[in-house]
Amino acid sequence: MKLWILKDEDVLPTTGWEDAFIIAVNREKASTAFSNVPKIWSRLKNFNLEEVYEDLFIIGLAVYSVDKRVSRREFADCWTRELEVCIPVIQYEIWEKTESKWNQLLSFLTGDHWVITFRKTNQVWKSCLCKRRSYTDISKNDCVSLFSGGLDSYCGAIRLLDEGKSPCLIGHNEYPKLRYKQEEFCNTFKTIYPLQHPMFISFTAGARMPRKMSGEGLEGVENTSRGRSLLFLCTAVSIAGAMGEKIPVYIPENGFIGLNVALTNNRLGSCSTRTTHPAFLNALRDLLGEVGIYNPIENFFAFMTKREIVRLVKDSDAFLAHYMETISCSHPCQPRYARIGSREYPKNCGFCYPDIIRKSSLLDMPEDGNYRYDITPSQFLEQYGEYEISADLRAIVSSIYRYKHSNESDIRRLVWRTGKLKTDDILKYIRVYKEGMSDLKEWIDRDHNMGRYFE
Repeated sequence: MKLWILKDEDVLPTTGWEDAFIIAVNREKASTAFSNVPKIWSRLKNFNLEEVYEDLFIIGLAVYSVDKRVSRREFADCWTRELEVCIPVIQYEIWEKTESKWNQLLSFLTGDHWVITFRKTNQVWKSCLCKRRSYTDISKNDCVSLFSGGLDSYCGAIRLLDEGKSPCLIGHNEYPKLRYKQEEFCNTFKTIYPLQHPMFISFTAGARMPRKMSGEGLEGVENTSRGRSLLFLCTAVSIAGAMGEKIPVYIPENGFIGLNVALTNNRLGSCSTRTTHPAFLNALRDLLGEVGIYNPIENFFAFMTKREIVRLVKDSDAFLAHYMETISCSHPCQPRYARIGSREYPKNCGFCYPDIIRKSSLLDMPEDGNYRYDITPSQFLEQYGEYEISADLRAIVSSIYRYKHSNESDIRRLVWRTGKLKTDDILKYIRVYKEGMSDLKEWIDRDHNMGRYFE
C-alpha cells in the first residue's frame, strides 16, 4: 500500500504515486494527521529549532498516522503490512541517505515491511507564528524525560529530581483526564523539590481517514501502540533540540518490558511497544547521529525490573504521594463506555499485561486496590476465562509454566530472540528476565488457588 505524506501546500502525488492514499499534515487547516507540537515550539521562550528536528517530528507523525490508520486486516495474513511511504523533509540531502536504516528500524518496531522514501519540501513550520498569550520558559530545565503518567515514568522523574536535575516532562495528551493527572503529579514535584524546576509539557496528536485523489477513503484503524511510542520520542527529542543539542532525553522504562520477550511461542508481543528495546535505541541513536542530532537518548532503567525500580524510590515522599494513581493500563478509558458498574476513568483494569507487571512490581507496597477488576487471578479466570479480556493473564500463566521448565540455554535463547543485543549486555538482560519472571511467579503464587493451572 502506498501513502503520500502531504505537508501544507506541498506537491500532490507524482508519477508512480497517483493511486496513493494521502495523509495531510497541514499546520493551519483541516488535516488527516494533526498535532499541537508546532505551537508548543513557538511558545518556547528564546525559541530556536534547527530544521532537522522539525523533519524528525514530521517523520514521527507520519509513522504514527500510518500505523494508526492502516488496518492490518487489509493484508493477506491480517498482520504484516506492506507499506510504501513518501515523506517530505526540509533537509532532504541528509535524510535521503538514511532511507534503508529507517526501513530496518520501522520493520523492527511494528513488525511490518516498510519502504520509506524522502522528498524535498520548502514548507517550514519552525517559524510558526501564533498569538503568544504566554511563553513556556524551559531555560532552567537541564534534561527532557518522557512522562506517560505510568509508574515507570513517574519513578524516572523522581530519580532525576533526587539527583538534583530539573526535568522537562513530556506527556502525550491522549485524553484530558490523563493530562490533569500528569499536571497534578508535576505540581507535587514542585512542592517537594522547591529548589528545582520540573516542568510539564503536554502534546496532542491524532489521525483521520486517509484518502486518494479520487476521494476513496481508507477505512479501519489499528489498536497497536508502537507508532505512537516513536512519535512520543521524536517529540521529546525535538523539544530537547530546542533547548540545545547536548540536552539528554530520558525514556524511563523497566528492562523486562523493554526486552519484550514473547509470553508464549506463538505470541510476539504484538501490542507492546518495542521503542525501548536496546536494539531499537542503539539503531536510532546511530541514525540520528548520521543526520546531526546528537541529543543523548538513554533508558537508565534498562537493566532493572519494575519491582527494582519501585524499591529504588518507594520510601520517598513523592512516590508515596501518587504511585497508586499512576496509569499503566492498556485501555484505561474502558470504564467510560461500560454499561454497568462504575464509569470512573482513567482506571487500571488490573489484568492486561502492563497491569499484571505493575502488580508484580508493587508486592513490597501496601495493597493497591485502584483496579477496575479488584479480584484475584483465579477469580478472574473463573469469571472471564473464555473471554478475550483474560488473554493476557492466560499468556502470563503459560509463560510462567514455560519459565519453570526452562534451563539456562532455553532462557538465553528467549532473550536472544527479542532482537540484536550487545554481547556485554546479554547476561544483564538474562538477569532482568529471570528476576521479572520471578516477580510474576511470586504474584501468582500468592493466590493459592492458581496452583491447579500449573499441574
